[in-house]
Amino acid sequence: MLVKDAIELGKISNGNTKMPGTTFSIDAFACQTGSKLAKIKGTSCNSCYARKLQKLRPSVDMGYKLNLAKYNKALSEDKLFTWVSAMVFQIERQAEKTGVYYHRWFDAGDLQSLEMFRAICLVCERTPKIKHWLPTQEREYINTLSIPSNLCVRISGSKVNGKPNMLANGAFNLSNICTSTVHTKDKEPIGQECKAYTRNNNCGSCRACWDTNVKNVSYKKH
Repeated sequence: MLVKDAIELGKISNGNTKMPGTTFSIDAFACQTGSKLAKIKGTSCNSCYARKLQKLRPSVDMGYKLNLAKYNKALSEDKLFTWVSAMVFQIERQAEKTGVYYHRWFDAGDLQSLEMFRAICLVCERTPKIKHWLPTQEREYINTLSIPSNLCVRISGSKVNGKPNMLANGAFNLSNICTSTVHTKDKEPIGQECKAYTRNNNCGSCRACWDTNVKNVSYKKH
């Protein structure tokens, strides 16, 4: 597969200044649960950074929307396996080029369907050297599949200073399903606090978000 052919199915980014490795983003205004939470004060989605970025930068907005449109086109044309191959190609190519074997799904946007989650799991299975992290508000999609061991799914907390969200059945049934929360500066973090705010909003050497042994990561609201 050529690079130009791969990005026709959606573009993997290697330009995130905060995180190591690659990322994949889609339209944050297409979030399902997130769009509902965005209308409610006190939720983590009410001040969504990705939506703000899309409003400020038309090129970013176009890129995120294109990624979603290309995925939907692949889905409608029964070409999800081709989409999977394009993601695998780009993620592996960048990892081998940079020596950084980490990938984040959705630094903007969220899961759209069970089919999308299944496709992402296939990408993870085909990139066993890569550590994948997927934060999500869409709990109903992740309780039905066997999750690859190199994928850390983190269920995002809905409320600022709230408790971690659980699966729909009230309990985690897989060891690599974890959580994340958001806290304000006057509240104690739950579990391990993300210290990126102390490093000019950069992960540095920390890889807690990808680590399934870290059951909850708490992000300071900014």
